[in-house]
Amino acid sequence: MVDLEKEVRDHGTRIEAVEKDVIKLNKDLSDGLNRVDQSNQYLREQNRDILKEVIKRNNNADQRDFEIKKMAKTNQFKMFGMIFGASGLAALMLEIIMKLIK
Repeated sequence: MVDLEKEVRDHGTRIEAVEKDVIKLNKDLSDGLNRVDQSNQYLREQNRDILKEVIKRNNNADQRDFEIKKMAKTNQFKMFGMIFGASGLAALMLEIIMKLIK
């Protein structure tokens, strides 16, 4: 009988130790999950900020491309205007010279 009582007490002690370990493990796991959640939140905020900057830069790039195309078209019209204006001036000069010669 004495051995049986001793074994029961030993089992009780071991069960208490296992319960303490389970409680400690549960607390450590909760703490670890809280740290992971905080880290994930920080990373989500960083990713959101990065995405905003990328979208902003893409919009600025689109605006610059539009401005460059607009300037190119404007310069083309100016060039054609100068060519036609110069050829018109040359024709006028020739006409004046022809009138002077006659």
